[in-house]
Amino acid sequence: MSAEAAKTAPKNRILLAVSQQMARMDVAGLPRNYELFHEAITGGDAALTREVMGLTTAPTQILLDEIGLRHRLPSFMGLSAHVTRKQDIELIAGLSEKVARGVSQKQTFARALESVARSLRSDGHGKISDVLSEIEYLTSSISEAMTAESELTTALKTSAEKLAASEKATSSAREASLRDRLTSLPNHIALSERMEGLYSATAEGRRTALFLVSLNRLFDITQVPNETVGNRVLKKSASIFRNTIKKNDFVARIGPREFAFLFDNVGQESVGAIADRLNNSIITGLQLISDDNKPAVMPMELSIGVALTDDAHSPQELRSRAAVALDSALANPRQPVVIGGGKAVARTARA
Repeated sequence: MSAEAAKTAPKNRILLAVSQQMARMDVAGLPRNYELFHEAITGGDAALTREVMGLTTAPTQILLDEIGLRHRLPSFMGLSAHVTRKQDIELIAGLSEKVARGVSQKQTFARALESVARSLRSDGHGKISDVLSEIEYLTSSISEAMTAESELTTALKTSAEKLAASEKATSSAREASLRDRLTSLPNHIALSERMEGLYSATAEGRRTALFLVSLNRLFDITQVPNETVGNRVLKKSASIFRNTIKKNDFVARIGPREFAFLFDNVGQESVGAIADRLNNSIITGLQLISDDNKPAVMPMELSIGVALTDDAHSPQELRSRAAVALDSALANPRQPVVIGGGKAVARTARA
C-alpha cells in the first residue's frame, strides 16, 4: 500500500462504516443524515451515539431531524431557522387579526357615539328613557372597545416575549452552527465567513496568511480499542492551538484531523517562524493519557499548507492554494511546510 493510500484508508473506512450503518437501518441518503451518523460513529458525544445507534430500523425523517436539532448539528440548524421563521409569521398574523378586531371595535364605538350625539341634537326634548337607552348603548360599545384594547395589549406583550425568545433561540442555534462539537473551536462554516470578510468592501486590506494544518498520525492513534483516545488528542491539540495564536488571529477545526489558522498582518517572510511555533507547541504540549492513566509524550507529525492574501484574489482562491500546498506537504515528508504555488519552507515540522 502506498503512503498516500495508507493515509486515506482510515477516512475511507469511516465513510464506508457510515454508509453501511445507514443502509442497515434503511435511512435516507440525505446530506444531513450522513452528518448525523458520521457524528454518531466518530464524534465525541456519547449521548448522541447512544441515541442514534438505539434507533429502530427505518426511523422516520422527523425523528432523525429531532435528534439532529437536539444535538445542534450544523446541517440541521437550517431546519430550526425555518421552523422559527414559520412560528414568527404565524405570531405576526395572529397579532394582525387582533389589531383588526380592535380597530373594528373602535369603529363601532365611534359610530355609536355619533348616533347618540345626532339623536340628542335632533330631539333635545326627548324622553329621559330614550336618552338613558342611548347612553346604555354607548356604554356597552365603549366597554367592548376597552375589552378589545386590553386583549390587544396583552397579546402584544406576550408576542414581544415570544419574539425575544425566538431571537435568543435563533442566535443560540446560529452560534452552535459555527462551532465544532468536539473541540468547541470555530468550524469550517465560521472559517468561510471569516475568509469572506478578508475580501469584503470594508476590509482594511491587511496581509493575512491561511495555514491548513494536518495531524498526520491521528488516524494511527485512533486505531485502538478505546476510541476516546483520538478525541482526547483532538481536544488537547485544539487547546494548544487556541493558546498559541494571538488576539487577532483565528483557528478552526475543519476536518477529522485538519485545523485552519488565519494569521493577521503576516507575509511570506514570517511563515517559517509561525510554522515552527505551531510545531513546537505540539511537541511540548501534546500528551496522551494512556489506559493506565500515566502521561506519555505522544509523537505527532504536522504537515502545513500556506496561502497568502497577497497571492489570492478571492476566498475560494486562497483556500484552494492552501489546500494544494497542504497536499504537497502531505505527499513529501521532507517538506512539511509548503506555501501555495509550490514553494517549500525549510522547516522540520515533526514532533
